[in-house]
Amino acid sequence: MDELKPIIERARKGDTEAFGELVVRFSPGVRALCLMHAPDPGGADDLAQQVFLTAWNRLPTLKDDELFWPWLKSIGRHFLMNEWRRVTRERNFKRGYTVNWLAEHAAGALDQDEPAEWVSARVDHLRACIESLPEHFRRIVRMYYEEKRTSAEIGRELERSSDAVRQSLVTLREKLRQCIERKLHEREPAR
Repeated sequence: MDELKPIIERARKGDTEAFGELVVRFSPGVRALCLMHAPDPGGADDLAQQVFLTAWNRLPTLKDDELFWPWLKSIGRHFLMNEWRRVTRERNFKRGYTVNWLAEHAAGALDQDEPAEWVSARVDHLRACIESLPEHFRRIVRMYYEEKRTSAEIGRELERSSDAVRQSLVTLREKLRQCIERKLHEREPAR
């Protein structure tokens, strides 16, 4: 670490070449941290770049040059936590509209000219289809869509893995789609 002290000191004084040396030396570690912990590994390079930009701006606040790597990792963890919060907010926002989306798209995309009663019928069919599910599936629907709980939370309560809960949700969506299509087909007039 002693060989880094003069480089860090030059970078602290605004030497971009010295900071470039730090980036070259620590980039693999920062990138690995981002790859391992990012919600989307495809965005790891962008996160790593944000870490280094922040480090460049905050380098004058670093008091102990020997703590450069832990300091850099803490900046990375901060960005990763923020990214997870952003993804979770986005996921929860989208989840709130899933049942409506299922209702609108259960039998395919809505026609622009489709009568309002057909849209209403689809929503009614969705509700009826949910009610016709076995209780354990209805419970998962309530927990996931109404209570906005994660698959991990549901899994803990139901003593199942989060993967098993996610697979149940896939199965549920398909069962609901088939049920709605069946009810819409039954409603069509005979030709």
